[in-house]
Amino acid sequence: MTVGTGTTRRILMLHGFVQSGKIFSAKTGGLRKSLKKLGYELYYPTGPITVDKNAIAKLYGWQEQDLASEFDSSDCADQIYGWYLRDGPGLDDFKLEERVLDYLHDYIIENGPFEGIMGFSQGAGLAGYLLTDFNQLLRLTEEQQPKLKFFVSFSGFKFNADQFQESYGDKPIEIRSLHVQGELDSVVSEERSMKLYNCFDTATRQLIKHPGGHFVPNSKTIVTNIANWIQNSESTEKGPTPATTSRKPDGPDLDDDLMDMINSMGKI
Repeated sequence: MTVGTGTTRRILMLHGFVQSGKIFSAKTGGLRKSLKKLGYELYYPTGPITVDKNAIAKLYGWQEQDLASEFDSSDCADQIYGWYLRDGPGLDDFKLEERVLDYLHDYIIENGPFEGIMGFSQGAGLAGYLLTDFNQLLRLTEEQQPKLKFFVSFSGFKFNADQFQESYGDKPIEIRSLHVQGELDSVVSEERSMKLYNCFDTATRQLIKHPGGHFVPNSKTIVTNIANWIQNSESTEKGPTPATTSRKPDGPDLDDDLMDMINSMGKI
């Protein structure tokens, strides 16, 4: 296991469907820079499931540009990935392959341990599910990965298939959680997002809304709110948090400032 140096703290970043670690890094440039100033380093694994753009476009009847817009991906990406693929028409028609869990286990051993976890869309849904029993599901000891301190979900959702319900159980997930939801998100509905939100402890969960769609907001106000919330999570692992509403890992190839300007318009 790589041992952290100095006061640098690590955050695990799980990208969305038809993205990659590199794309997600580019999409979160503003947040990454703000957190770096606070002593955090963001790590971006790429899901092991390769997505065939032609097959997906044919299935949904989309052009490549439509696919990029729908999932906040990039129509110039050579390879796109996911954490699972649907095998039927329903949103919950999928299985979580063992190789995904194996990959994350190995990634954490190699690059961790981590202070917290963030995810976008499919990555946030996966993170939320894993947090029902993170170390057990990923076969990690407490020494390999101490208890995570916080979770940030961008357009996340609950895994509703029967096969996952035993893990969610009847008790709330006890970790400080911040749920960021786009008011115009047409991919992950408010109802789906709130199902994930409701899985978490009422005393330590918080909801932020932004006026955009299915993307990670990069506005200065929201980035500052998220960075402050994460910093506060380091000193307060449990305590009431009022809900508010606000209108050496792989790096991006494009300049961060340019990416921030593009992301502020909600697309790449």
